[in-house]
Amino acid sequence: MNTKRIWIILTVSLICFFLVIPSSWAGAEQRHRWEGVAIGIGAALLGHALYNQYYTHYVPSPVYQKPKPRQPRGHWEYKKVWVPPTYSKVWNPGHYDKRGRWVPGRWIKVQEEPGHWVNEKIWVTSRHR
Repeated sequence: MNTKRIWIILTVSLICFFLVIPSSWAGAEQRHRWEGVAIGIGAALLGHALYNQYYTHYVPSPVYQKPKPRQPRGHWEYKKVWVPPTYSKVWNPGHYDKRGRWVPGRWIKVQEEPGHWVNEKIWVTSRHR
């Protein structure tokens, strides 16, 4: 047990003990009834104040939390998408053609990868349906 708790219990016990003793010497039951009630109420208030001072309830301050983003309504669909072919620029040096004529050098496009269809996953919102 905590030493502070022991001292509080001991103090409250002594106060209650010393408040009970005089009422037992008071004499007749009816003679000092209202004084006993006042002493009892005072002891209850004092005990309550001591108890609440010792047991302070920690209430954490509210922490701001960012709201979660709303998930848009819709669904995933697979659609065929055309991927265009890719080209690279290459220098074609001068040369003679099939008829024997000279063709000067120039830049030409050479296809690296042909075009093709791809299934692509697309998010479709429900209002465009």
